[in-house]
Amino acid sequence: MLAKWLNAGYWEKNQLFPTSKGTPQGGIISPILANLTLDGLEAAIRQVVRTRGDKVNFIRYADDFIVTGATKEILEQKVKPAVTAFLQERGLELSEQKTVITHIHDGFNFLGHTVRKHGDKLLIKPAKRNIQDLRDKISQTTKSALGLSQEALIRKLNPSLRGWANYFRNGVAKRTFCTLDTYLFRKLWLWAKRRHPTKSATWKRQRYFKAAGEEWNFSVNIRLAKGKSRVLELYRMAHTKIERHIKVRGAANPYDPAYTDYFDKRRCFAWCVLSGPTAGLPAKGCHELEANPT
Repeated sequence: MLAKWLNAGYWEKNQLFPTSKGTPQGGIISPILANLTLDGLEAAIRQVVRTRGDKVNFIRYADDFIVTGATKEILEQKVKPAVTAFLQERGLELSEQKTVITHIHDGFNFLGHTVRKHGDKLLIKPAKRNIQDLRDKISQTTKSALGLSQEALIRKLNPSLRGWANYFRNGVAKRTFCTLDTYLFRKLWLWAKRRHPTKSATWKRQRYFKAAGEEWNFSVNIRLAKGKSRVLELYRMAHTKIERHIKVRGAANPYDPAYTDYFDKRRCFAWCVLSGPTAGLPAKGCHELEANPT
């Protein structure tokens, strides 16, 4: 059905426009098509793994997915053949470069995160490569901004910092955020020194790091209409709140009335844990979701 729909073309003003090209790589509909194509993969894996002792679980995001199992043999002999057969029916195949079977204590990278077990504790942290990419971007931005005003530099940095922090806020990232804030401060201090090589450290601190009233906070007063002004601050990644994510049930559909109560409980749990005077304590009606988060 999906193949027929993709080849159907479209009708406009009494004229048929046939589909002559495929979906471009990175197109906005590409992840949706990947989700539609891979729907049923988890069920196919469940069919070949029937015992609880195998501890097989499945996580998917568009065309990237993880399958966990109790042993390497289960993944090699049962899961991988089932995945290969499922993809082959749809004209797809596993990427040999990206597909790896590894022990959880050795860890692996997935969607920019490093998933690794340390002793008995599983930690999900930002991957080193992604951290280095952000450091390189910060360095390049500050080096090329000697001619920019402080306001322009802050407006250029803030979207990247806030977006990066929000993406990784569900994992163990607080220490990484603090480290990146320190790295950013050093780059900004170097930026100020290059702009004013003859000025003292006290003068540069008063000029660039005192507008918000806090010590060493990169900020600036900007003028608004009618003589008003406000303080524009650099986004501090360490201020990003860590929020643990609860996996959505594989079969859950927000448009299916049968799951209305389930999504209501998810919203209730998120609100009562992350806000209010009883933050961190589940509200009444959320105990079932907390006990069975998947």
